[in-house]
Amino acid sequence: MVRKTTRRRKRVWVLDFTFTKPDGTHGRYRRDAIVQSREAAQTELAARQMGATLFGNPERLCASNGQPLTPAEPALAREPTAEATFAETVHRYLTEYAPSALSASTADDYCKSLKLRFVPRLGKLPVSGAFEVSRSREIDVAMVASGLSASRRRNSLLALRSVGRYAVEANLLPHMPTFLALPKRGKSVPSAPPATDVALVIDAASCPAHELVLLLAADGGLRKGEIRALRCGDCEMNSNRVVVRRSRYRNIDKSTKSGDERGVPMTPRLRRALLAAGVDKRPKDAFAALSTRGKHWGTSGPYRVLQATLKRMNLPPVRLHALRAYFVTTLLNGHVPTHVVRELVGHGDLATTQRYAAIVESDRGAAVGVLDRAYQNARIGGPQGVGASADRSTRVRPMRRVSRVTARIRELRRRVMRRRSAGNNLETRREAAA
Repeated sequence: MVRKTTRRRKRVWVLDFTFTKPDGTHGRYRRDAIVQSREAAQTELAARQMGATLFGNPERLCASNGQPLTPAEPALAREPTAEATFAETVHRYLTEYAPSALSASTADDYCKSLKLRFVPRLGKLPVSGAFEVSRSREIDVAMVASGLSASRRRNSLLALRSVGRYAVEANLLPHMPTFLALPKRGKSVPSAPPATDVALVIDAASCPAHELVLLLAADGGLRKGEIRALRCGDCEMNSNRVVVRRSRYRNIDKSTKSGDERGVPMTPRLRRALLAAGVDKRPKDAFAALSTRGKHWGTSGPYRVLQATLKRMNLPPVRLHALRAYFVTTLLNGHVPTHVVRELVGHGDLATTQRYAAIVESDRGAAVGVLDRAYQNARIGGPQGVGASADRSTRVRPMRRVSRVTARIRELRRRVMRRRSAGNNLETRREAAA
């Protein structure tokens, strides 16, 4: 049969049929048509099926009368092509694969890692020998010596893996190579600045444009790219909410990190800042947050706004993401359900929101209380407890209920001993009666 399929974002005609080999076994021929048109592909299919029927070899093209159209196999044999180098593979990867398969920020990061760390060392090698574990180990050792963190080393090795997957997809490698194990990257505990510092930073904003950027991060929980991509039409003043629909990296708009839109209610001061920026008067497609020059912010513009404000207040530098962490932890401290907080901040996974919930002080206090109760119960447990060898003056007194039970048992024991000493039997009762 002749069918059409997509390969590397191109539609191609494919010949696909089964035949019987000379030894009686079944074979399958599946190749791209030599001439990419429907009529030429059907003609080639008929010729190859005739060759497979007469000679058991679909590589011999035969006419309908059985006459060979081309010489036998030696003339059809293709000359082996030179194997692509790693540098050529990386170039094809960055031009053919990365623009559609990766986000703009990820593609930019992978491009820097590949050109800085891998192409200078592996560029001239054939692609089949560039993915050896020993070579990747040498590069990883060099990254460790240069002081790169485990996270940066991991991202660099992930870029190499992505090139390997592309090489298999593009038929440059027969199978997936073996990669070096990724460095372990432990989960970091998210931290949020105290509310007093956030209030000082917002109040210390040098102009309304800077204040709006800080409020979108602290009171709206927006990411840096989401602040840059926010349009006036996304600020629904009648509904009193901000709808986050897209993110912006460099000059490229894309969907949010989770891929979903979300609505965030406006706080009174965020509403005032948006009105001061004129989002209700400007065109809906205009950017909501503008710089002091009236232009949209650059890639690192919101970050520089925060750093300049912190420096003016003599506060240590932090990432802009810290204001987003403040937004999450403040809601969790206010007993807002975790799944609601997840929707407001646009986390793709509930586990990400729960990581922020782990730093709430009330939860920490509850954990300390559990440990303290376990320790006290262990000491009350008697001679087998932790405090059995300690002095009696330092032992913890038992609870009141335990004290009452123990006193009752002692009183019953004293009564039994008095009766035994007085002679509790029938003869003793008769003598006492006489």
